[in-house]
Amino acid sequence: MHIRSILYFLLITQFLCAQQSKIDFGKKKDGELWKITNDGVMGGLSEGDYEFSDDYVIFDGTVSLENNGGFSSYRSQYKKRDLSSYKKVIIRYRSKKYTMGFTLEMDRRWFVPYYKVELPTTEWKWVKKEIAFSDFVRYNVGRKRSGKPTLEELKNILRIGFVSNEKKAGPFKIEIDYIKFE
Repeated sequence: MHIRSILYFLLITQFLCAQQSKIDFGKKKDGELWKITNDGVMGGLSEGDYEFSDDYVIFDGTVSLENNGGFSSYRSQYKKRDLSSYKKVIIRYRSKKYTMGFTLEMDRRWFVPYYKVELPTTEWKWVKKEIAFSDFVRYNVGRKRSGKPTLEELKNILRIGFVSNEKKAGPFKIEIDYIKFE
């Protein structure tokens, strides 16, 4: 009986780890608990929204620079994620007209540094972008700072997400199939 319990525990642990390493978007998949945060939290007028197809999520909207605006984001719920055992993230997406950012946040407070990497436009072709954690850049209050994610920070990721990355007015659209950590 003891060996059976150990095997069951190992099987469940392996299943949970496998589930944690990939976020697969689409109807009846992951991403339903993610939410939109626009610059309206600071008085801006940008608008963003999302909807699911069968196999991916569509995040689109319009960035406005009025009232000191300039961003729209689609972010996961706050949940501790330990990414320290992974070396990179792979994102399958397609986009047009706007460079997007992918973020790693370690704190709920907006003024605490976070990490971001650019996801360039793909001219509406599906791509798999592999990004080493060492390629992420530290930001603080929207400004680039020096520093790369440490193992300790990667152990304590609280939220990940996508954000409009260019501070320019206009429409944006990105479709995300999955995020995978390896």
